[in-house]
Amino acid sequence: MKFADAQKAAIVKFSSPEFLERIREEDPRMVKNVPILKAINAHGYLTTESQAGRFSKGKSAADGQYYVMSERAFLSGFMLEKDAALFIRRMGLYTDKNAIYIPVTADDTYLPASLDIPLTTTKKAGQRTVETHMSVARPKPVMEMELKQIRLNKSEKVVFVQCWDTHWNRLATGKDGLFTDVLRILKYT
Repeated sequence: MKFADAQKAAIVKFSSPEFLERIREEDPRMVKNVPILKAINAHGYLTTESQAGRFSKGKSAADGQYYVMSERAFLSGFMLEKDAALFIRRMGLYTDKNAIYIPVTADDTYLPASLDIPLTTTKKAGQRTVETHMSVARPKPVMEMELKQIRLNKSEKVVFVQCWDTHWNRLATGKDGLFTDVLRILKYT
């Protein structure tokens, strides 16, 4: 599919009952972010993953220990190459967020997870562990799988872009949140 067609399909997907149910099962608090994610996709950033930057604490059902979980808001996805450079530049100039182009690597490139950017941490019994993280490169097979998931032609001139908040636990849809800033920059670009 061409980029414009994949964009239309993404917008339809964000409104589908199946998608909303999957989001509810995965993280019910993320449902309220669907409208802004839909708008971000409509403005040229085809998102493949996102996280809202929430904070939570409680008692683990698995082991009974108390925990504190912290997140950074983030977005990953595809943009037209011709739009990505200006978007990344404007994110760096007009926000306190990070946006980077993610290069494609050969199948056998070693990408150590220890050098990834932490996105979610959990603290239990005084120990902090990284639960989710993002790499600053993507192996070719992973990139091809992601293009296939959004049904985008390999021939399209797109790049993979990742954005993340510099602050932990800042809600992505707040006044200074990542999703809010991304949408504002996309509208301006």
